[in-house]
Amino acid sequence: MNVYRYQTKVDVVPVINVSLVVVLTLMIISPFLDETELEVELPEARASQMDDTEKTEIIYTLEGEVFIGDEQVALEDLEALLTPLFVDNPDAIAVVKADKNLLYGDVERLLAMVEAANAPRISIATGKKGEEGDG
Repeated sequence: MNVYRYQTKVDVVPVINVSLVVVLTLMIISPFLDETELEVELPEARASQMDDTEKTEIIYTLEGEVFIGDEQVALEDLEALLTPLFVDNPDAIAVVKADKNLLYGDVERLLAMVEAANAPRISIATGKKGEEGDG
């Protein structure tokens, strides 16, 4: 009576190696994924990073241009365009990136429009204290 025993081996080392390469690649490129091409010099502050879930970026440049994400919009249309983004979305965050050299009244007017669009939470983006040339 011949009894054959088959042994199967699964080599997991290549899977682990590929997984580590993917993780390292994502760790290296992740700081660059949030950068926009619009030049905005942010004011400085000491604050913690915020979670990226459900965030809508409103960018206000020194030239007076307003962007929702990468799309340029007219300042007068901002409230009407933002309102649908915040309806029935209690986790939404409006992140305002305004150039630090803008007049306070202009930034205040923009914040009032974002608030009038029923943004559940409003965050003002700042650069890290001590960094030069934030963009």
